[in-house]
Amino acid sequence: MEPATPFGVGILGCARIAKKNCRAAKAASCEITALASRSKEKADGFVKKVLGGDDPIIFAGGDAYDQMLDSDLRSVYIPLPTKLHEPYVARALASKHVLLEKPVATSAGSYREMLRAASQNRKFLMDGTMFVHHPRTRQFVKSVPRDPNRVNFNFTFDATAGSNFFQNDIRTKKDADFMGCVGDLGWYCVRMGLLVFSALDAGALRGMVTDVQCTRYQLNEDGVPYDADCLVHLTENRVLSFHCSFIHAFNQTCHVFGTGTPYVATMNDVVLPLRGDTLSFSLVEQAMFKWGEIITEESKGMDHDNSKVQEVFMWENFSNWAKAIEEESSSGSTMIDVDNEIWWGGESDEVKEANAMASYSLHTQLVLDALMESINRGGAKVQIKN
Repeated sequence: MEPATPFGVGILGCARIAKKNCRAAKAASCEITALASRSKEKADGFVKKVLGGDDPIIFAGGDAYDQMLDSDLRSVYIPLPTKLHEPYVARALASKHVLLEKPVATSAGSYREMLRAASQNRKFLMDGTMFVHHPRTRQFVKSVPRDPNRVNFNFTFDATAGSNFFQNDIRTKKDADFMGCVGDLGWYCVRMGLLVFSALDAGALRGMVTDVQCTRYQLNEDGVPYDADCLVHLTENRVLSFHCSFIHAFNQTCHVFGTGTPYVATMNDVVLPLRGDTLSFSLVEQAMFKWGEIITEESKGMDHDNSKVQEVFMWENFSNWAKAIEEESSSGSTMIDVDNEIWWGGESDEVKEANAMASYSLHTQLVLDALMESINRGGAKVQIKN
């Protein structure tokens, strides 16, 4: 039997996050076949530092991105600022699978058009949210208290001391990642809330969120949010509340509460996991006797193997699901229904997973759009239009 052809990936740009993803892609048996950068010197340095002995094709110069998108690569990874996604993703999807950094688009409408193009061309489009691919996340969602109705998430870090973050980082620029902390950190908070409240069933997403509100926020001189408290209301009296900020101490803790259970499910390292052979979360029960006098606590730790890290899982899924879409497309057996969020058919489990991942991305973007509208309207409550 002939060995399988390696899943080739081109990297569009030398962003910092691309370094981590290149190493993960290689660990997932993908092959970095090309790199595009407007600076040849920067590209050479990236290859030497990150790719070691690999010898990818380097597209350099002012038209480097165009050169890559016109090439015959199988897939591309796009870690560009949000406002650049639409033109480059549209071109890439004409002939390539795309792994795209979040936020995925300037609006959910724009992302729908990307997904429509991906469907028409039988190319996979997936966002680069890593934590959703680690088995611990699925275990956490499945073990949360029955009938969860409250999710509270804090995702913050302090960029105020000893850095030029607010002067230089694309997450503070209106012509780059204009959603600021809401688009960057809030993306993860919304995604976790949708996973919990849908019980990992993407089919439950449509119509689930009713309205949102950014109750308190701070904007920089460009009008980009750098600190925000947000509420997301869902059907059946469920609420996701979260705080996302570039000016508070580092924290990435999620709590899930339910009715009819004494336990609170807690994960303290949701997005950037602690290092080690295992990852964990806990189910905590606090009991009170004699009203406020005696409190006891019982904590059940739940461990999960971390010998393979989340970004490697992500690249394995991206390549495997893309291959499955290719196989279904070549066999002619597709059941596409874009209006019902079935972009690539779904006879195989892999393609069903690909469709579900795209739905979660789309509905996360829908919530972010509404939160930004709330900010633009002075913190007003905004109805969700699915």
